[in-house]
Amino acid sequence: MITRRQFGALVGATTLAIPHIARAAEPVSMRMGSAAGIVDPQLSFATVGMHKKLGYYEAEGVSLDVLNMSSSSQSLQAVATGAVEFATITPLTYLPVLVQNPKLNLVCMYEWCPQPYWEVAVKPDSPIQKLQELKGKKVGIRNTGDTGYFGAKAMLLELGIDPESEVEWISVGTGGPAGDALHRGRVDALAIWDGEFARVEIAGFKLRYLPVTPSTAKVFGASYGANPAMVAKNRQNYVGLFRGMAKSTVFAAANPDLAIKLHWELYPESKPKGVDETKALEETRTILTRRAPKWFRRADAADQRVGTSDLAEWQASVAYTHTDGKVPDAAKLFSNELIEDVNKFDHAAIAAQAKAMSL
Repeated sequence: MITRRQFGALVGATTLAIPHIARAAEPVSMRMGSAAGIVDPQLSFATVGMHKKLGYYEAEGVSLDVLNMSSSSQSLQAVATGAVEFATITPLTYLPVLVQNPKLNLVCMYEWCPQPYWEVAVKPDSPIQKLQELKGKKVGIRNTGDTGYFGAKAMLLELGIDPESEVEWISVGTGGPAGDALHRGRVDALAIWDGEFARVEIAGFKLRYLPVTPSTAKVFGASYGANPAMVAKNRQNYVGLFRGMAKSTVFAAANPDLAIKLHWELYPESKPKGVDETKALEETRTILTRRAPKWFRRADAADQRVGTSDLAEWQASVAYTHTDGKVPDAAKLFSNELIEDVNKFDHAAIAAQAKAMSL
């Protein structure tokens, strides 16, 4: 497992040539390229299994090492070149990049967020009632590389609105500054994602969410992509990695408060500063529970296995991003070849462990 000292040295790093020293007695390092940042408590669905009290990854002979990347593009480059073993892929960013780089050799192996998580919100008293009314308006975003921005653009295109010429996009940051920009009228709406909206509300700004487009309900949120050659060569390690992650996900969903505390013990720098323990836990729980249901497939999905992908979702995502005919057959963009082995554990026992356990 990466140490906090190593983590601090890696934040903001642009050099990806990270040596991998294998020793028989040590777990195999499985490096994740993450543009979200380890401070995000939503990552506890993956990190809790790293804790010595659980040891989910160690039991599989692997360790999860989270490496911060400066952007989604850097993460894609890192996994394609083998600098990391896997990285997050969202259809909103990956498919357009694939159009420009058709030789990008990645396959999505484990869908960690099967449901979309981007939304658009306005002030409770705003006259805007639906997305169509954003035409000619100012929309606040984190930045033009954020999922919320790409998600809003996709929805506007679906509604026949040109997001490049008929909407003005303004970077407003996150949390309190974003909420302040909305409530002071600098922007008419915010286009971000669930966890960031939770931070806006924690800062005291009330929101009203606009209904998403019909197509949004058909796409998936995010997957983990890997180089297929690396997966074929190290299949057992990838199965162990994702089994440890699946266990961590079930655990975190069953006991969010404990998952948060375990994440804080692993990464003390992720704990909110300037508030007492009770308040910090309450605020972080608000963020985590906003995302947690999306770690699992919709209730009506035929395949409920943790991590599985669905062809219809991929086809819908290709249409959603207007990359039809520009990317390979959607069936070639993902693989469920590891999922049966990944789910070979007692899900109910892990949930029971989480509910019975305390620090």
